[in-house]
Amino acid sequence: MSIRTSKTAAALSAIVAVGLLAGCAHDGGGAQKIPFTEATVTSDNHGDNHAASLVWTAPGAASVDVYAGADPANIARSQPVGHGAATGGVTVPDLPAAPRTYFELVPDHGAPLVVADRGLHLASAPNFRDAGGYRTTDGKWVKMGLLYRSDQLDRLSPADLATLHSDNIHLVCDLRTDVERKQGMDRLPDGAQAMIADVAGGDSASSGIAKLLSGGGDPEAVLGNGRGIQFMIDANRQFVESATAKAAYKTLFERLADPRMLPATFHCTAGKDRTGWAEAVFLSIMGVPRDAIMRDYLLSNDYLKAKNDKMLAALKGRIDPALLGPLLGVRPEYLQAGFDAVDKDYGSMDLYVRDGLGLSDDTVRSLRAEFLAG
Repeated sequence: MSIRTSKTAAALSAIVAVGLLAGCAHDGGGAQKIPFTEATVTSDNHGDNHAASLVWTAPGAASVDVYAGADPANIARSQPVGHGAATGGVTVPDLPAAPRTYFELVPDHGAPLVVADRGLHLASAPNFRDAGGYRTTDGKWVKMGLLYRSDQLDRLSPADLATLHSDNIHLVCDLRTDVERKQGMDRLPDGAQAMIADVAGGDSASSGIAKLLSGGGDPEAVLGNGRGIQFMIDANRQFVESATAKAAYKTLFERLADPRMLPATFHCTAGKDRTGWAEAVFLSIMGVPRDAIMRDYLLSNDYLKAKNDKMLAALKGRIDPALLGPLLGVRPEYLQAGFDAVDKDYGSMDLYVRDGLGLSDDTVRSLRAEFLAG
């Protein structure tokens, strides 16, 4: 969420998730290259019927076997649940009602890839999704099941808390302000450690937005004439330029470099702005191309759609949806403003990570060693 809109993002929500998710080589396949260039999983859960559709592309392979399990690091190969060609897909019906099912795609040539539906489909935290699962420019994959990004966790239901507990979350990093935390403290799964990395610090601009959403103030005066869009663009620049933001992100990544803290989650209120920049930096460190990072960023519009629609309906007659829309969603120009600030101030993301965030070479190497496969 943006530095200046920490209150606004309390209004966001999500629908469902699909995605490229990352895998790791098993059975001594660490020296082999993962041949998959794309893999997509879509869950289809209705009542007691749990199913998933998988699509993949693996140039250089002739065939792919599919196995399923609940542990991404230990999927048994006793019985395949599907089979296909190098470019193909399968639908896997009658899956167990586990919190999350992982699929291992095993090609006849090269290392396997572990994939899953990107979203966890938490009713009380709809933008909770895997932060990994992308292919890098040099053909590696960001492992899945180790790092998650989310919206606010103060409203987690008992069922959703149980799901997160089953994922063995060790660390929850809260990027919100003191005011936000006082309004709703995180509900943590059993065994999870909390940390605070306040990106916005003492910025009070969000209070005006909060007042607006509660019925006070003049929406046209605050957000009219494209000011909402410019507000978000400026906020993303601040993620790069603000000393408070840089210190918060540094703390986050230094903690994520410790394997004892994994799996981990980072979040703000909506999980789209402050969290979105954290994800963009993480994927950049991994070597994921910017176009893929942008696609991941824009997924928040899908995950948050239902909650946004509900809020807009509640505000009907008080605020023009066209004025509020720029604050409730994400746009390419928002994240691009952060990238442009990096390029202008530092010349490259690598130099921003080193000179702006102050991450050591050892920390960057540790992050890559923990999160990259293949």
